[in-house]
Amino acid sequence: MSNTIIIDRTKIIPGHFQKNMIKKLYDRSVYENTAVEKISYLSDNLNVKGYISYPRNSDRKYPILLWNRGGYQDGGAIDELTSFLILASTAIWGYVVVASQYRGNMGSDGNDDWGGNDVYDALRMLDIASELPFADTNRVAIEGASRGGMTTYRAMAIDHRFKCAIVHAGISDLFEMEKYDKHFAEIIEHHTKNLTPDEKQAKLSSISGIYIAEKFNKDCPILLMHGTSDNRVPITQTEAMANELKRLNHPYSYKPIEKGGHIALKDKSYKEIDMYRKEWLEKYL
Repeated sequence: MSNTIIIDRTKIIPGHFQKNMIKKLYDRSVYENTAVEKISYLSDNLNVKGYISYPRNSDRKYPILLWNRGGYQDGGAIDELTSFLILASTAIWGYVVVASQYRGNMGSDGNDDWGGNDVYDALRMLDIASELPFADTNRVAIEGASRGGMTTYRAMAIDHRFKCAIVHAGISDLFEMEKYDKHFAEIIEHHTKNLTPDEKQAKLSSISGIYIAEKFNKDCPILLMHGTSDNRVPITQTEAMANELKRLNHPYSYKPIEKGGHIALKDKSYKEIDMYRKEWLEKYL
């Protein structure tokens, strides 16, 4: 494997606590029949951290899923438990799942460029997947949750390789999020404080899904999901995206998750979400 992209690969062996949590939410096959690796790789000459997961039986080629994490800085980052609960629980269906921590997070070089060049850290994971002999680069999907939904929309506007997309509780309109939540307003202020009002307007438009949806590949259907009880990212963010996709005649499906909150693993709505995700990936990949 080329050392020009991947700097380091380390297999993750779940401990007793991790195994118990995985069995509680899924079953032991998630760690017995998949492999999870923590990696370091080059993106824009930065050493960035990430994870890859894949079925242990790698005697054939598997489709690739680029998964985009939510959160900000180290909050919401992937760890040695969630790498199994989120990535391996999908890899076991027969997918190579790749995910970036993004620059500036969890020991990665640089600063968290929320809504900026972090999208290229995510897309760089496809170059890594292409070096795996059991990854099928002709069948690629993309998925993201929360902040990762924003990343997913931006990636779709830049790269048209994806056969389908999935977004759960995704941020689609930064202007509305700035008004809705003080925490988001502070993040936006931090990343736009040196811009003029016109530059800020252009920046937020360029990273808000509803303003860039016309750049999406119309051969890439999108599954939208959002919990009706989400108090972190309001469901109106996904409703607005659904309305824009409908206006553009872009293929999509919208599934409100009744009583679902923002973190599906906490409120158990992940079971319903996984059902929709699995059906979507099987249909289009």
